[in-house]
Amino acid sequence: MKLHERINCILLGTLWLVAIMLVLDFWLNITYNFNIFSNTHWQYVANLQASNRPIATGFYISITLAISMGILGLYMLFRPKFRKIILPTPQESPEPIPEKPELPEKTVMTTPQEPKQIYPQETSIIQRPPRLHIQMQPHNIPPKKTIKNDTHNTNQEPRYTHEIREIFEKNNYMVLTPKKISNVTLSLVALGSNETLWLGACDISHEQMADIILAFKSVFQETLEDIEIDVNAFIINPTDNESVDSILDLNSLDELSNAIKDYPNTPESETEQDVESMKAFAGYIETVLTYLGNK
Repeated sequence: MKLHERINCILLGTLWLVAIMLVLDFWLNITYNFNIFSNTHWQYVANLQASNRPIATGFYISITLAISMGILGLYMLFRPKFRKIILPTPQESPEPIPEKPELPEKTVMTTPQEPKQIYPQETSIIQRPPRLHIQMQPHNIPPKKTIKNDTHNTNQEPRYTHEIREIFEKNNYMVLTPKKISNVTLSLVALGSNETLWLGACDISHEQMADIILAFKSVFQETLEDIEIDVNAFIINPTDNESVDSILDLNSLDELSNAIKDYPNTPESETEQDVESMKAFAGYIETVLTYLGNK
């Protein structure tokens, strides 16, 4: 649970307890002429109990009911909310594509009918109700244009892959094996706490990196609900002069090492729930990487 969520829960819990006490005080005042905020009244009740004099049963029932409601309300506010990351299962398969109805004999076909195509790669992603709060800002993605100097990079291994991995591992990130996405082999795919994803590459354009980010976020939007994944990206030695707010421009490994200090990764507590949640997050990103790499 993030800090602002904890503060909100504490404030709501305090408000709930105050409301319960005020309602209980009002009820006891009009029913038994008893003020729960009066020390004298409580002393009087203590004397009655000590002398074994009878006290109305409804008095105890009212207090017990108020305490129960207070505890129940606090439980509803502070109960743990488990993250739901559902991984695809190999048994699932895409829905069959309906066959096209045959045309009447008198209908003349002006163009040849295209054969039906089946895309087996779609089985690796479960289609769920789309709802995601992270969206690429349209103004941050530069317009598409042809860049002659970028084509040679798609057929070469990325630079600094080992060095970049070491930088992120030293800063407590979980590093996954990068894959080729949109004809670009990434230099880094790393995971951080609170569903944070880092993507890195060398010698590519901002347009190429923006396309990769958009591909990831499109899959997130189709397969996740109630989970927000924070996507960060950087390019070492970009091949164009564009500037995109969501992408860090770097000239060397030293600049990357200094820049990552502004994005510290604080691992969550090592409880069994947090460990399983991180494993599920890593498994999900691995599935997305495989899916995008096979497109």
